[in-house]
Amino acid sequence: MARWVGADGEERSKSFDRKAHAQAHLNQVSADINTGTYADPRRTAITFGVVAEEWFRNRSGANKLKPKTIAGYRSLLDVVVLPKWAETKLRDLQHADIQSWVTWLATDPAARHRPVGSAGQGGLSPGRVIQAFQVVDQVLGYAVRARYIAINPANGIELPRKRTREDIALSHEEVTGLAEALPEIRSMILLLAYGGMRFGEMAALRVRDVDLARRRIRVARSVTRVAGLGHVEGDTKTHQVRTVPILTQALADALAEVVRDRDPSEYLFPGRDGGPISLGWFRWRFDQAAASAGLEGITPKTLRHTAGSLALALGTTVVTVSKLLGHRNVTTTMNVYAHQLPDDFDNLAAAMDTAARAAAAK
Repeated sequence: MARWVGADGEERSKSFDRKAHAQAHLNQVSADINTGTYADPRRTAITFGVVAEEWFRNRSGANKLKPKTIAGYRSLLDVVVLPKWAETKLRDLQHADIQSWVTWLATDPAARHRPVGSAGQGGLSPGRVIQAFQVVDQVLGYAVRARYIAINPANGIELPRKRTREDIALSHEEVTGLAEALPEIRSMILLLAYGGMRFGEMAALRVRDVDLARRRIRVARSVTRVAGLGHVEGDTKTHQVRTVPILTQALADALAEVVRDRDPSEYLFPGRDGGPISLGWFRWRFDQAAASAGLEGITPKTLRHTAGSLALALGTTVVTVSKLLGHRNVTTTMNVYAHQLPDDFDNLAAAMDTAARAAAAK
């Protein structure tokens, strides 16, 4: 009989056929306690679902999480994760089982609740699979920290690779054509295309945020639609407040019309109820304008990418573009717009050739 005192001060025991096996178990338990990786065998009998709910309560109580993020966690748990793992005991969760589940999500049409042979083969999108796995990984990481289990069986899981998509950027002429196609949203299109805001940031703007004298716009909030809660206003994506310049006279003139004789506290672009406009309302009109202007494959996000692309094309520094778009750091901007940054390879080739010729002539 192997006997030991757990991290909680209570005595534990386990029987073995041979003394050597009992001693080996005691040695392992002692090592685990000393390294902080010990997990009580009785606690590993708890189910994944119970721990997942405990993790979710802690996450949803965190002040830094936005309502949309919390709702996203809840949806992933209820729709994708818990149907598979809710009743599984933590001690029965194996690395291979999690890997098989991730592969199933990515490849099997049943993961999308549709029959084999239906339109669009395969399982969930790579992005959705990764999000579902990250929830499982975070729950198990919490289980390790809470001493339910000693190690995280989700470590080292192979995930599907996200497909890279090249964003479209409009020219100045195309921006003008799109804006003029539907006067109802002309000022919004110009603001998104030359201000580089996210749609939610534009929707949260108040009349007072527009300073025509200084040609600046203050971006401090963002509006997001959350299932069950409607439109929720909160911090921007990066939790930063920034100032955006009014870069063109056409945009300045359009905003002057929008703010004229308005209460400073009103939404800059209010909906019918006086609240912020919805993405659905804007998208329907945006698609009409795009079709009328003969532009295919574009979305409202295209306008944000256009702002960054047009600025870089004029030789604007990456730092300035990063501030314009509200990226968390310059690295993000460089990753998104790397294909547009000047490489200066011609000057490098000329200098390298000159150096090589000089060395050969010695």
